[in-house]
Amino acid sequence: MTSISLGTNGSPGKGVEVLEGLAARLRTEGWYARVILSEGRAALLRVVNPLAPPLNDDLALRQDQAGLWWFCWSFGDRIAHVDNLDIAAARITQVLGCPER
Repeated sequence: MTSISLGTNGSPGKGVEVLEGLAARLRTEGWYARVILSEGRAALLRVVNPLAPPLNDDLALRQDQAGLWWFCWSFGDRIAHVDNLDIAAARITQVLGCPER
């Protein structure tokens, strides 16, 4: 299980590393993905469909009541546990992907 810190005193923490791992995984499939860091706020992962830029979202890390960490959509629903990059990437590309025409 992944232990995550969100950082203190301006340090990004392990949460950024986890988001960077998912970003790298998505980029291997040709998606635009980069971590957004803002002072005083948790890091986000901006994901954009390269074939349809309006299909995008800013993903976050959230911890549940049991202490497990999840990749989550901007509206709060879980995507996948942080240890499941392949499942997270598949769900993200499915939801933000273009249907076959």
